[in-house]
Amino acid sequence: MPLFEEILRKAVHAASVVIPVAAVFFQRTDMVLFLCAAALFLLLLDLLRARNEVFRKFFLAMFGRMLRPKEQEGGMTASTVVLASAALTIMVFRTEIAVASLVFLSLGDSSAALVGRHFGVTPLFGGRTLEGTLSALVACLGASWLLLSLSGDLGWVLTPGGLLAGSITAALAELVDLPLDDNLRIPVFAGLVMEFTIPG
Repeated sequence: MPLFEEILRKAVHAASVVIPVAAVFFQRTDMVLFLCAAALFLLLLDLLRARNEVFRKFFLAMFGRMLRPKEQEGGMTASTVVLASAALTIMVFRTEIAVASLVFLSLGDSSAALVGRHFGVTPLFGGRTLEGTLSALVACLGASWLLLSLSGDLGWVLTPGGLLAGSITAALAELVDLPLDDNLRIPVFAGLVMEFTIPG
């Protein structure tokens, strides 16, 4: 994917940081219901796009530049997975853990893709690069610093060690190529690690 299209795609992905921000202000149940409904709506669009050629052509004309080849061929879009993943993360984890995990997904994954795909020169495996993984880690650590500075005012229990462990886990979850979509494995794995390392 050309750099401009990659930037456009990842700008949309990074904008999903609005989800954890909203989770700070809205009730967990309301967030989960809204995200599930939104994910279901996008899933229906994915199914319609896969089965209806007219709608598929219209959809590709509108959003095709931001889609990966598998998505263009009829696969589920990343946006659908992100919304479903966010609903699961908010439902399962404490608010502060869910917020941190989803911020790691929005910023870490976007940073890894932009840097790794277009500026990475040191290959690791699964098409990933050292530069992309390090950029994901730096983004997660920067987000951790901000979350830690806000935690007292928000009444959260966050620790430097727990956020460090979550940041490393998020970067590794993006790096390791598993059958599980990275939009799901990043917040879930990071959230699990932080649940075990942050008392509360």
